[in-house]
Amino acid sequence: MSGFLGESDIDAMLADLAEADSTVEVTLGATTVTGLFDRAAVQFFDGDMPTVISESEAVHVRAGSLPGLEPGASITITIGTTSTTYSVLRVLKYGDGAMERIALTTP
Repeated sequence: MSGFLGESDIDAMLADLAEADSTVEVTLGATTVTGLFDRAAVQFFDGDMPTVISESEAVHVRAGSLPGLEPGASITITIGTTSTTYSVLRVLKYGDGAMERIALTTP
């Protein structure tokens, strides 16, 4: 992969975050990479409609680091000593495309 602004910094940033115990392991098949887990509340239907709040889970990884990653794939996220299996809902590159957000759902 080349041509992304700040691409050379991604591995160093992930290593620094791993030292601070702020990363997770993301496994697809036989490949395991370092990622950043994200859990956020998402608000839908505001205004005239009743507000609905849902929890959204995602993991961020270096783009292209998980060969075969596609919607419907099964991935495992390991946080500390706890592993959870998720299904990939969507894969979205963001910023300059060097990182991707993997939207997750439980099978």
